[in-house]
Amino acid sequence: MAITEFLLFILIATLGGMFLCGANDLITIFVAPECFSLCSYLLSGYTKKDVRSNEATMKYLLMGGASSSILVHGFSWLYGSSGGEIELQEIVNGLRCSENSSIDCIHSCLMHTR
Repeated sequence: MAITEFLLFILIATLGGMFLCGANDLITIFVAPECFSLCSYLLSGYTKKDVRSNEATMKYLLMGGASSSILVHGFSWLYGSSGGEIELQEIVNGLRCSENSSIDCIHSCLMHTR
């Protein structure tokens, strides 16, 4: 394989990490790690002829899909309990003004991260 593909995957993964550092909303917080993860999947299966590499890539892909679905489920719960907001500051404000006592744990966690 060419070294250019390898370096391109590393560059895109780094770009995904940089976008994650500047994320202000739930969509960016989901898309940036997915960009990073996709490149990581491709890099783990970079040596196509090695059976162990193919097995590791498949396991990593399945585990990444499961963790992404859990993340999206948590984001949907957060989206619903904040009143339909996707920006982080608006989510904090929505949870602060909420009268729902079942989200007190998330409310206190988000309040202490500012």
